[in-house]
Amino acid sequence: MPRAKRSPKAPVSESPVYYSQPGSNKILYFMMGIITLFLVFLTIKVLSLEKQLASGTAGAAPAQQDSPLTTDKLKKYAKDLGVDSGKFNKCLDSGEKQKPVAAQEAYGASIGVQGTPGFFVNGKFLAGAFPYAFFKEIIDKELGGTGSVNCTDYSDQLQQYCKDPQNKAFEPAPKQLDVTDAQATGPKDAKVQIVEFSDFECPFCIRAFPTVKQILKDYSGQVRLYYKQFPLNQLHPHAEKAAEASLCAADQGKFWQYHDKLFSLEQTQ
Repeated sequence: MPRAKRSPKAPVSESPVYYSQPGSNKILYFMMGIITLFLVFLTIKVLSLEKQLASGTAGAAPAQQDSPLTTDKLKKYAKDLGVDSGKFNKCLDSGEKQKPVAAQEAYGASIGVQGTPGFFVNGKFLAGAFPYAFFKEIIDKELGGTGSVNCTDYSDQLQQYCKDPQNKAFEPAPKQLDVTDAQATGPKDAKVQIVEFSDFECPFCIRAFPTVKQILKDYSGQVRLYYKQFPLNQLHPHAEKAAEASLCAADQGKFWQYHDKLFSLEQTQ
């Protein structure tokens, strides 16, 4: 079988070896720079890890954003409002307002309050942070003497919340309420009496706050507002202490200033 013949070997001319070439030096220096930066980065990471291990924080979850309703901050707000810090702090730390807060919450539950905010407008129950127009309709009827216990005597917008038993957020049949332990603002003989059950950490209560302020402004002299505590402790871990703090402020005649301060805070839920 014919075989391919190997060609005679051509003489090999050796190229001169250069140990230093301009092009090669640039590449070499670039690679050395990359390696140096990597080693510096690696050293920093190792030192950081050693520091975390020494402090016991390695692997710990990132810290959550502080609540604006921590005990220290509640005390600071009181001080900023000119409340006697010694008396306020002693009141808050002792827990002496736990019983009055619990009593108001239990009373609210006994008359049908299940969440916050809950309003009774001359005894008519409105559950939730409803738009201003809903309150205005009820209040205007009460002032005009046309308030009714019948759902159909109200607008279609309100009727949708009193017709459906599964979505009954408005109950026009009034209830008699005990407000002896509530904080109040507005004339005692006002024709419209509003009782609010609320929670300082509830996002819906925060949303309702401007509406309540607008009602008090637009119906000045015609509306009296009562505030009762209803902290939802299972949902809002700082609500209980905030409620107590507001009552501690009330002891020094600063409830409404403190109330407005807490509801004006930027809170995350």
